Amino acid sequence: MPTKKTKQNDWKNLVQGFVGNVMEQLSDNVSQKIQAWIKMLKRKTVGSILMVLGLLYLLIGVSVYFNSILSPILPGLGYMTVGVLAILIGNLVANNK
Repeated sequence: MPTKKTKQNDWKNLVQGFVGNVMEQLSDNVSQKIQAWIKMLKRKTVGSILMVLGLLYLLIGVSVYFNSILSPILPGLGYMTVGVLAILIGNLVANNK
């Protein structure tokens, strides 16, 4: 015949097992979400770096092109024009609310 102490131990073991399983599942879910977030962050970081490099090459190409067209007027005017446009666009993007 089970004693009162045995019944308490059975309930205690049952509750501990349940809580342990819940905590294990929660830990697994959190780990999976963190791994997915890190993977997405890596992808976005690489994409952003490539976009910045592409934009840099585009701006250099445009400034060289403008400089070749505008150099009879004033040497270096193409570089200044693209630089000013980049600053203005950056300012508009930064102050966009």
